[in-house]
Amino acid sequence: MFSTRRLAEILALLLVFVAAPTRAQDSTELHRGRGRIVVLMVWDGLRPDFVTQRDTPNLFQMAREGVRFDKHHSIFPTLTMVNATALATGAPPGVNGLEGNNFYLPPSAEAPKGQMVAAEGAKAIMNVNGAAGFKGRLIGLDTIVQEVAREGGYVGVIGKQGPTSVFDNRVATIIDGKDIVGEAQRDYLFASEDFVSSSQKLNIEVPPDSKTSVADEQRDLYFARLVVEDALPAAKAAADAGRPALVVFWQHNPDLTQHISGLGTMPAMEALSLCDNNLMRVRAAIEALGIADKTDLIVVSDHGFATIKFRVVLSEMLVSAGIKKSHDSIDVVVVPNGGADLVYLSPTEFATPESKRAVLQKIVNFAEAQEWCGPIFSRDPATAPDEPSRHGRRARAPKPYLGWIDGTFSQRVVGLYNAARSPDLVISFREDSDADNKGLTGPGNPAFLIGQIGQVSTPNKSAELVHPVKGVVYADTGTSQTFTTGMGMHGAAGEREIHNFCAAIGPDFRRGFVDLNPTANTDVTPTITEILGTLPNIGPGGVAPAGRAMAEALTEGRRSAGGSHTQTMTADLTLQGVEAITTIRVTWLGDEPYLDGSTVEHKPLGSSP
Repeated sequence: MFSTRRLAEILALLLVFVAAPTRAQDSTELHRGRGRIVVLMVWDGLRPDFVTQRDTPNLFQMAREGVRFDKHHSIFPTLTMVNATALATGAPPGVNGLEGNNFYLPPSAEAPKGQMVAAEGAKAIMNVNGAAGFKGRLIGLDTIVQEVAREGGYVGVIGKQGPTSVFDNRVATIIDGKDIVGEAQRDYLFASEDFVSSSQKLNIEVPPDSKTSVADEQRDLYFARLVVEDALPAAKAAADAGRPALVVFWQHNPDLTQHISGLGTMPAMEALSLCDNNLMRVRAAIEALGIADKTDLIVVSDHGFATIKFRVVLSEMLVSAGIKKSHDSIDVVVVPNGGADLVYLSPTEFATPESKRAVLQKIVNFAEAQEWCGPIFSRDPATAPDEPSRHGRRARAPKPYLGWIDGTFSQRVVGLYNAARSPDLVISFREDSDADNKGLTGPGNPAFLIGQIGQVSTPNKSAELVHPVKGVVYADTGTSQTFTTGMGMHGAAGEREIHNFCAAIGPDFRRGFVDLNPTANTDVTPTITEILGTLPNIGPGGVAPAGRAMAEALTEGRRSAGGSHTQTMTADLTLQGVEAITTIRVTWLGDEPYLDGSTVEHKPLGSSP
């Protein structure tokens, strides 16, 4: 006869065998239908070194309680729209097709001179993605918002115009319950300052821009209220019914205030406090609604920040150098994006690879001779409209990561290359990550612009500096007078702009864990997919996003794949007795690359190493 204890052991063993197939199933199947909620809260432009007990006590504490991702990366170019699309899709610009806040569409019958697109707005995205444009395929694959909505979940997308619009680039005014490509929007809220759409009857009146020292203060407060009073209760109802729910809350700050006032100023510190108090409100609402046991909260920034040293107007400089015909000519189109510029050549004026390469080399030679130039990335020459060349790279190139043009890197190495949309060059301006902004930020400090007539003085529009902040960068904001020396900027491939903040807390994340693996904004959507159990995102032609689920930070014993290693890549160019040496550093985790930073050095020929 079996003893009671022996019988219990046998029953336990049987349960293990019965449960084993379930545990062996894909984790997506394990989570499907369990009614999880994910809140993705974006602090636009938050640097990781700005998260302190003094300035952001709520976020500081949350990161200590949950998971802090200590080696998180922005996607280059380190721009808001680029990283919003990466966060929304899990794909880099080369896959999702959006490579700047501003970009250029080549000439067409409707636009003989081409079209400059300023994408930071829902209406701008709607226009370019409408029936006369990309017909709903502006972004090369579906977003996490569209995935959750398709599977019957609740979606709330709330906050800053522009980045919110790429989470659902097909959003439309709900009349018959469908978006611009005819897909259903049943349980849905979209609210930015320039567009509102909801499947519920909500009285949404976004306030005007703040007139305080903190830019858009009232809007960030209002959007936090929408999250707390409308989005989270709707997410709870969906989760209680076993459906997934996703709430995206994108704050304007600290980005806008850092741009206008400068880093290390009192308004910039007040902007951090505003965002931190909004985080406190969101977490308090999660507790009050009784959904903490089913809600994961991810706080992330889109990019870091640096202080403008000089303002550079590249288009004017190319005209002065005789490389571009005139200010408004379309032979060479320069699209300013702050810390990076996108350069496009006319396909009619430069119809052959030889003519194109000749002018691109002139641009690269000119730029790399200047103190303001950082790494330059060139697109591959195409042998066919949809096929990248396998033979176009110069035969003498000793390193596969080098670009087609001497002195450049291939756009492929940072996930930029897109056969249909990549600019011919992406020029990053140089960041000095160790220099601080003392002597730059403050209205009494000198400010400079480098343009068609060389270096000239301009008024300094930044606020008084409270404490110096490291990281200065050259930047191109075109002919706009909005930004000056001393104000804040991003977009370049420097360490202070590439390294951004990320932390998470909730039932699916480990407690008190510091993730020392490299992670990036492209990894956020795969992680949300893992948590919610939605179907993975697959683009046209079966192309999958490049990001990975940050499995090592999740519970249930999930871990990452393998260790990491760092690769240093160099491109050199000889210019009138000087060698320009540009270096980028990339860390690999398995097959996933993470751009860490860049440096530039000019050495007289013949000097000792």
